[in-house]
Amino acid sequence: MNQDQFWDIIGRACRSDLHKADDWARNLEIELKRFAPDEIVEWNHIFDRLAFRARTVDLWGAAYTINGGASDDGFYYFQCWLIGMGKQVYETAVANPDRLADVLDPQVDAQAEIYAAAHQAWMAGTGRRDTDPYPARKEYSDQPVPGEDWDFDDAEEVHRRLPRLASIYLK
Repeated sequence: MNQDQFWDIIGRACRSDLHKADDWARNLEIELKRFAPDEIVEWNHIFDRLAFRARTVDLWGAAYTINGGASDDGFYYFQCWLIGMGKQVYETAVANPDRLADVLDPQVDAQAEIYAAAHQAWMAGTGRRDTDPYPARKEYSDQPVPGEDWDFDDAEEVHRRLPRLASIYLK
């Protein structure tokens, strides 16, 4: 499993359709069940690395602005959503979170709970139970979030840092 294969799977399962994010986990599980357990684990390692790469203060600020708040879990679900939106949206947002204004629908939350799809597919492929150790998870949450801290509730600061998102979400 490599990154190109990873993004191909994301593309087939999620289709960068923010209106169908509730279907992404099921679609990913179906796609991943086609692979050997060790390939599923490697897919999940790539997922974890990409989620960690999208764990920046400015993306957290974008998630907070878009979703009307973002706890630790809420920000992680945003990172999952960002991956589900596909490579182009992901790479663009990591480089410049304000560019998310190009793809969002203000009526739809930018969140997806797709983090367990690989684990579900792995259990199906190995016959292992949910309580059995799963070899994929790498915990990154104990590391500091990169970037300069700023107040996501300060409208002036949001307008300064994320002007396009602010114009949509802060009226």
